[in-house]
Amino acid sequence: MVSGVKLGISLDPDRREGLFWRLQAFGWGGTLVTSVTMTSYLSLENGITLSLFRTIFAVAVSAWVLRPIYRSMRASRPVLTLFRVVAIFAFCVSLGIADTVSTLGLASILGVNRVMEGLREVFIVSSLMRGALYVFWTVLYFGIHSLLDAQQEQLRAARTEAALRAGELQMLRSQVNPHFLFNSLNSLLASSDDPPTVRRLTLALTDYLRFSLQQRGDFERLGVELAALQSYLQVEKVRFEENFEYVIETGPGVAEVKAPVALIQPVLENAIKYGQLAAIRPLRIEIRTAIEDGALVVTVTNSGYWVEPGTHSSTGIGLANLRRRLQLLYGDRASLALEPSEASVTARIRLPVAPPQA
Repeated sequence: MVSGVKLGISLDPDRREGLFWRLQAFGWGGTLVTSVTMTSYLSLENGITLSLFRTIFAVAVSAWVLRPIYRSMRASRPVLTLFRVVAIFAFCVSLGIADTVSTLGLASILGVNRVMEGLREVFIVSSLMRGALYVFWTVLYFGIHSLLDAQQEQLRAARTEAALRAGELQMLRSQVNPHFLFNSLNSLLASSDDPPTVRRLTLALTDYLRFSLQQRGDFERLGVELAALQSYLQVEKVRFEENFEYVIETGPGVAEVKAPVALIQPVLENAIKYGQLAAIRPLRIEIRTAIEDGALVVTVTNSGYWVEPGTHSSTGIGLANLRRRLQLLYGDRASLALEPSEASVTARIRLPVAPPQA
């Protein structure tokens, strides 16, 4: 998923080459039309011939003289000093002189005396004007390439960020399922001396693993996870019997909402783990989901008291991973808050109903 980066110019070298020649045709084509209109005092044939010659000269010089030089300069990334600026300017003026001299030569061959007399009179002005065109071409060349390079860096950074984010999301997800499996197997081992109970536990665990091991993207209908967590809670109910109660309430439309995979699971594990520390029995777990003001709100409440971080052995990886996943997927539009009260602790998840755009 990459958000907000849309570039109108491809970074493919072939496409950049095509862009160069389109701009060449557009720019020098414009000067050709202007030049023809300014030679109306000549015959149409001579006016077109001289104008076309100057345009072909300019195209050839810019494409096969200036461009290779500037391309080499860009590759070496030299520091733009005053000396280099003056040198480029002087070189462009010299090209303007060569342009004017060549035009005089062609006019002489064609016998267009009026052109020769006019150009000789304004030789310096004509040379400077043509030189200014090459200076302007130089500015455009470096300016456009600077813009393209900046866009390329932006796109490269966006692709790198997307790859890192996808890799981190995959890593965080991979830490969720083994954690849950470890807890479920502990429950199964605790009932190993009771075959009927083991059978019920195994069936419930199998239902969850069927959900857990299926290949999915980052998002899934919340109803799919709620059904899987029902199997997990059945495992815990068999294990703790009358010392464990649970309730799952699903609001209208919630089951069809697309939410991050394994959204509730780490919070539920946390609630059961710390709820067991309290002397309050039975341990009661309540999962409630609803859509409020365009946001999905999930609350997981466990009976018991607040356990300060660091006062009980825990890696804290479950909730930390969930917070990180929500941050990666939604930024500041999603939140996970813990709300302790006198006899219970509630974890509240809030996130936009619609998933982010891929």
